[in-house]
Amino acid sequence: MAPIQNSIPVIDIGPYISPTASVLEQRKVVEVIRDACIQYGFFQLVGHGIPLGDQQQALSCAKMFFDLPVEEKVKLSMKNAMSECGRGYEAIGGQVLEEGKLPDAKEGIYIGEEVPPYNPRAGKFLQGPNMWPNLPENKYRIPIMAYRQKLLHLAETIMTILALGLPYGPDVFNEFMKQPVANLKLLHYPPNESKSRLGAGSHTDFGCITLLLQQPGSEGLEVLSPLTNTWIPIPSTADRYVVNVGDLLHRWTKGHYRSTVHRVVDVGKTDRYSIPFFYHGNLATTISPLDGSVSLNAITVEEHIRGKFRKSYKMDEKSQDA
Repeated sequence: MAPIQNSIPVIDIGPYISPTASVLEQRKVVEVIRDACIQYGFFQLVGHGIPLGDQQQALSCAKMFFDLPVEEKVKLSMKNAMSECGRGYEAIGGQVLEEGKLPDAKEGIYIGEEVPPYNPRAGKFLQGPNMWPNLPENKYRIPIMAYRQKLLHLAETIMTILALGLPYGPDVFNEFMKQPVANLKLLHYPPNESKSRLGAGSHTDFGCITLLLQQPGSEGLEVLSPLTNTWIPIPSTADRYVVNVGDLLHRWTKGHYRSTVHRVVDVGKTDRYSIPFFYHGNLATTISPLDGSVSLNAITVEEHIRGKFRKSYKMDEKSQDA
């Protein structure tokens, strides 16, 4: 019997996205991503085509924002966002990811599709105008929105691969991928030497898939291995994304693709920056088992995400985030 691997797989997607890729090469990528999602619910992605310079610039944007005075950041509080659009700043302690624990020791700002106030979708759940700080557009707003667009394209590629790994046809997620909700969250974990307060408590992600960019050298992310029930650290390596299955996809596939518990442990004496990209998909899509089995618990994407947020943020629906 082969020994159990106690590390999260590193997968090169390059052979799939290459314009000269053969069917055999693409099929191999589909198989290894499928297997990683079944066994771990996590994998590390290389060969993704996102330029390293764009990744570094996005992390620089995060640092630039969080270096602003507190009074400037709180002006962009999510409480001041348009209705339920889920944009803006969340202060340290604003979220409790692990029930019964202290609030998470992190701050963040949510950035999504720019939906102007006059658009009929503006102000609806997780849709609306972003909230921008007083920073030069060419150093913050323009590069971060360009980066988001590239992540959206990569997420759609991964969704296509995940569809090919299932027996329901390559277009099974096509409608779900139309007009998707997909938001960045710039995150800052300040120095934290407290053993009783985690950067992010043990949790699973709410949506379909998450693509995480970590600042190289800033450790802390750990995954609870479904195979060994032990915590596996994921190194923060340059030019590498951490991809994981969320609760929505877990539910849709009846656990075939696994949503796995993870956390961010105390980061010690240094600041830690990361940028998760949450792909939720089309909010109106009904989630019922893809295998066609009868379900009395069919639910829309919006209903699913709303329920997760209410539990995590310990609040009513006056303030939402992604």
